[in-house]
Amino acid sequence: MGRLALVMVLGLSLTVGIVGYNLNRSKTGLIENVSGFDKYTNARNIAHTGVNMILRRLDRNDTSMIGPLTRSQTAWLYTNVMSGLCTVSVKLSSPPALDTIEIVSKSKYIDSAYTMKLRLFRAPVPFPGVNAAVNLSSSPISFNMNGNPSIDGKNWDMNGSLNPDRTSDTNGVAVVSAAESLTVAPYSSKIVGDPKKITTQTPPDPGPYIPQYIAAADITFPDGSSNNGVYGSAAAPLIGYVDGNAKFAGNGSFYGILVVHGSIEFNGTFDMYGLVIAYGDESTISFSTSAGTPAIWGAVIETGPPGTNFTMKGTADVRFSKQALHMAQFINKLQVYRVLRWYE
Repeated sequence: MGRLALVMVLGLSLTVGIVGYNLNRSKTGLIENVSGFDKYTNARNIAHTGVNMILRRLDRNDTSMIGPLTRSQTAWLYTNVMSGLCTVSVKLSSPPALDTIEIVSKSKYIDSAYTMKLRLFRAPVPFPGVNAAVNLSSSPISFNMNGNPSIDGKNWDMNGSLNPDRTSDTNGVAVVSAAESLTVAPYSSKIVGDPKKITTQTPPDPGPYIPQYIAAADITFPDGSSNNGVYGSAAAPLIGYVDGNAKFAGNGSFYGILVVHGSIEFNGTFDMYGLVIAYGDESTISFSTSAGTPAIWGAVIETGPPGTNFTMKGTADVRFSKQALHMAQFINKLQVYRVLRWYE
């Protein structure tokens, strides 16, 4: 009887030990699973945060991101977030085209790592169509070219070289009717265009775009101001707005979209790269070059009441530039993004 009792006690102890071991192992496994899932989730959230940070920087036109992209280089973001590390690379899929972006976000949290790969297609919001280097939407108009200015519809690059692709050449001046073309005709020797120097073709109406450009303006110039600074760059173009009259002079430059509700004057050696929109009750574009050679690389759209005036003097130039207009189209705050691929 004693031996049986001993065997029973030993058996019971062994059973209890096995049950306890299994319970402890189950608890340990549960803790490990929960901990592993927590690390995995945090690593994924950190990678996702890196993607969001990059998109915000692109949207805000951060030059540390945009500059390398424009130069067909890879931009990097290194950040510590949520007690982990995130490394994000951004590059163009097919440089120098700006419309497709590759993003790779890699994160590390304790001993867990996570990778997200995205391909984004970005496209500009609607942008005014351009029929010519100079687009005049008023009727009748006052048009003058005094001295040796020029309007050139051939496609120029922003570095001052003719683009070898002649298929992108456009008209010199676009007006709304035959009467306006007769007003411009006496100055045809100062105008170059392909297929026409002067075309009767309804110029684009900038009206639908102006409110958005005003709302998104990076810089507002005061009425009556004289400006001679450097505004923006090819890598980080801006939107400028003038409610009134303004002058741009000196050895300065502007890159992007310049909207003027009033009159505008360029002189000195000021260079404008992109799109100029002048509109309003008295929309006058005056080029005065007594002290230099101002130039616009891109296109001009002018719309105003009957009698609106367009004047060029001295040796000012307006040169159509598809490259400059493309730059203005891709101002980052004017982009919409669509996910083409998201891999995790």
